[in-house]
Amino acid sequence: MRAARLVVVDDDIPLAQELAQLLAEVGYEVAGIAGEAQAAIELVGKAKPDLVVMDVRMPGMSGTQAAAVLSAEHPELPVVLWSAYDDDSIVKAARQAAVAAYVVKGCGADELLSAVGTLVGRPGEDGAGP
Repeated sequence: MRAARLVVVDDDIPLAQELAQLLAEVGYEVAGIAGEAQAAIELVGKAKPDLVVMDVRMPGMSGTQAAAVLSAEHPELPVVLWSAYDDDSIVKAARQAAVAAYVVKGCGADELLSAVGTLVGRPGEDGAGP
């Protein structure tokens, strides 16, 4: 089975690159990085990832708004929102946008990797990747 392809979206590009490196180190294929939501929507159309990890608060369109667009255009594509904010209103908006998981950045990499692994499989496991 091939490794799951992921897209990482965060307006903090060094942080997005760090996350992409972590995901690659554990065996995922990072199909691309975007620094804002509209670029992410376009990248998803081209890269055809298996999952998107996206920040919530970005300039322009928010991660929850972009997740709603992606859900409408690619209903089978899970989106994990990754945010520094643990706010009930954001979590509610994420649910309405059909987000597959919501992870608070302060919880550490293990929680994010667990969410990704649950949704697309863990690298090296039978059945990992679609």
